[in-house]
Amino acid sequence: MPFRLFELYQRKRIVNINLNILASGVLAVIVAKPLVVLVGNWIGPERLLSVTLAAGAVDMVVDVAIYYALHWFANHWNPPWKRLSRTSPKRSFFRDASVVQFERAILSPLYYLVAMGLMYGLQHRGMAHGWAFVVGFISGLVVTRVVHTAWGLRSGRFLDLVIDADTPCATTHTEPQPSPATTDPDRDRDRA
Repeated sequence: MPFRLFELYQRKRIVNINLNILASGVLAVIVAKPLVVLVGNWIGPERLLSVTLAAGAVDMVVDVAIYYALHWFANHWNPPWKRLSRTSPKRSFFRDASVVQFERAILSPLYYLVAMGLMYGLQHRGMAHGWAFVVGFISGLVVTRVVHTAWGLRSGRFLDLVIDADTPCATTHTEPQPSPATTDPDRDRDRA
């Protein structure tokens, strides 16, 4: 069953793009929360706007790094048990991942408006900046996932990559096949 789930994860772009972005966003929040608390205490918890802006910067850097790793894993890694049944990806890794990141950058005003606005508001209500960060940024992630998924379905970005199972993977060595033009018997007879 885990292999089938992994194949679904790699095969369905709507699944792997959304899972990758959700995972990178949640992991970024988990990794960044201690940094946000540290920076917030250093800046001073009473400086809510500065703490909120620092949280946004920390989250952005960590999120993008994690997303690129997960994107490669989902779309460009060929596991050993599938070497003979899958071709190499037809999309360039950096181009494909960067296009998705560009779309996320276009949606980032919405993301940061929800995330940082909610974080700032929750801090004003008395919530600690670490937990306000978690609630705000996960809420921003959910809102932008809905919008990005609708956009990706409409634009075709989330359509699955069709892979020809009959063509061997680039990691396996195959003998080159002669082209039909070089095996023409009439042509070979004229040369003799």
